Amino acid sequence: MIASAETAASLQGQFDRAAHIEGTADWDSAAFAYADIYRTALQLGSIADAVIALRGQARACRQAGMLDLAEDLSELSYQIAHCCGHTRDAARALNTTATIRHVQQDLAGAALLYEQALELARDVGDDELIALAAQNIGIIRNMEGEFDRARELYLESIAAALRTGDARGALVAYMHLGMVCSDLETCMEASLYLERALELAERLGDRVLIASVQANRARPLLHLGDLEHAEQALDEAEALIPGDGYPGTRCHIVRRRAALARLRGNLERAEHLALLALEAAIAEQLTLERADVLEELSLIREEQGRRALALAALRESYDMFVAARAHGYAKRVEGRLRELAQPLGSAAQG
Repeated sequence: MIASAETAASLQGQFDRAAHIEGTADWDSAAFAYADIYRTALQLGSIADAVIALRGQARACRQAGMLDLAEDLSELSYQIAHCCGHTRDAARALNTTATIRHVQQDLAGAALLYEQALELARDVGDDELIALAAQNIGIIRNMEGEFDRARELYLESIAAALRTGDARGALVAYMHLGMVCSDLETCMEASLYLERALELAERLGDRVLIASVQANRARPLLHLGDLEHAEQALDEAEALIPGDGYPGTRCHIVRRRAALARLRGNLERAEHLALLALEAAIAEQLTLERADVLEELSLIREEQGRRALALAALRESYDMFVAARAHGYAKRVEGRLRELAQPLGSAAQG
């Protein structure tokens, strides 16, 4: 059966309502709404609408924590789209399945599906999906320590987002790009990309994103020794976030303040701030932030001459990075672990 223009308009209205419900985070209601659209689309013989509805239902189920059902729905969306030659929808279904694997911490499986989705998206010129998939693969490669590959993917994501006019998508990719350049210790480049992210965030007027970018700007500024501007960025970030919200960003700010105090030689204040950040990370169950703070705490204690405590903090940091599957960061910490574990003077005795 071919849907009439009137019926197609009615179906679009159902999609709009389902999207609105999804936007309110009422995941159960959104899942039911997309399920109704799927049934209607099948009755009308509209395969394209059916696969889109399945994908919407999968997203809602993923957000509701029904991951097995979400994956089944997403896989069904892919199979129908693939069999019917709807390559764009097949690629988007692969990306949805990848996000489910990502939530399940199956990073290898997620990366494989993201790569497949990205390849198909390139084939059909789906810039919106290219931007999403490239950024998602970049995040995984970044975690695995493949910083150069992550950098390439973030650049591809930015280009695709700009082609679609998606300023928010470009902003987030610029922020990730700046962070990976910090990991690569190309701090001038990192500062440049984070400045661009800040410009976009200010243009959008999103206070939370501005705060996040400002907090991340502090890292390359600290590495460059520009302590005054690093402190200014942290001050501006802290002023923008609510006192009871965004614990990850707040923890990040306090950790960078600890580094700032250490670089200024105020080790007592640095340790106090690091312990505050560590307490917050533990309370909020922020594994990566906890590992990051412990790494900073080890630097502070090493400068205090408390080598055994520095080594203990660094070992815990390594364990946390491994638990978070952030193998690239774990490898960095592992190098310092070997150095700290050596008896004093052993390197000079060579």
